[in-house]
Amino acid sequence: MNGALPKLNATPTHELTIPSSGQKVSYRPYLVKEEKILLLAFESKDEKQAMQAMVDTIVACVNEKLNPKTFTSFDVEYMFTQIRSKSVGETTKINVACSECETMNEQTINLAELKVEVPEINNVIELTDTISVELKYPSFEAFIKNYGKDQSETEFSYMVINNCIDAVINGENRISADEVSVKELSEFVESMSSKQFQSIADYVQNMPQLEDTVNFTCSNCGHENNRTLKGISDFFS
Repeated sequence: MNGALPKLNATPTHELTIPSSGQKVSYRPYLVKEEKILLLAFESKDEKQAMQAMVDTIVACVNEKLNPKTFTSFDVEYMFTQIRSKSVGETTKINVACSECETMNEQTINLAELKVEVPEINNVIELTDTISVELKYPSFEAFIKNYGKDQSETEFSYMVINNCIDAVINGENRISADEVSVKELSEFVESMSSKQFQSIADYVQNMPQLEDTVNFTCSNCGHENNRTLKGISDFFS
């Protein structure tokens, strides 16, 4: 008996809010075809490939058309974690080291309850009496594009900071970073004093992250732990 294979039941739809923009979007759990790509990427031990696979999964599972170039790193962390929680399970088990004896203790994390807190902060940094920079959180695309290149950690850090400059304000004149070359922007950053540069570096270092706190009694020494988990790698160790 011939005939086309039947279509499986429609996947459920859920909703999330993108942390950096506040935009509400609907999404579905990832399917076997997306899970296969994720598993292959994670098995490769290639962090750049794994990061790209997470972004591709988000784009595939979100119903609205999104521009992945606008994603920040914490957008990707949060959206992927929420999609993963509805695809595989809302809880995951991870090992957390005791702060006293460093024994690993298994803890259960509810991924669906994880949040990213984006504080309301002033994104304009005064460099001189007349010159300021308008900052944005660096894009995840910049991380993927430059991660793993033949460059030092310092060069990578400078690239991230360059990427977070949205505009330079000179008196009444606002010059968008898109209007100047990468070379010009790099030279502008390199002309800063250490104090001026640090004020921008602080903005990047305090960028929001996926975060949660776990409390547990160490199974080895009995120490009462209060540990903060930050970044997606802490939740999928």
